[in-house]
Amino acid sequence: MTTISAAELAPRIDLAVTAVEGVRECYSARPVVARAVEHVADVEGSLAEVEEAGGVRAITVCIGVSSDDDAALVAAAVATAARGAGDDEVPSSVRVRVARLVAPRS
Repeated sequence: MTTISAAELAPRIDLAVTAVEGVRECYSARPVVARAVEHVADVEGSLAEVEEAGGVRAITVCIGVSSDDDAALVAAAVATAARGAGDDEVPSSVRVRVARLVAPRS
């Protein structure tokens, strides 16, 4: 099976995460320097951060969850969606950073 590159995988993860019920916002998990370079170059980058080393991926996503939703359940669903975004067999660890939103869900 063909391995998916980090650059190809990150936008897939973004789409998968936004489709998860309970995710109200998605934020960039990528370093400020990378985002600044994209801003200067007028290029739109992905929100998910995907790092590959030693045949293993480390995926980080940042989400906002309403105070009315169970953050742990939403985070678990996001992690599952992020892992499933790649069609290959590369082992992946997923870190989900959760921000609580004060406004109730709409």
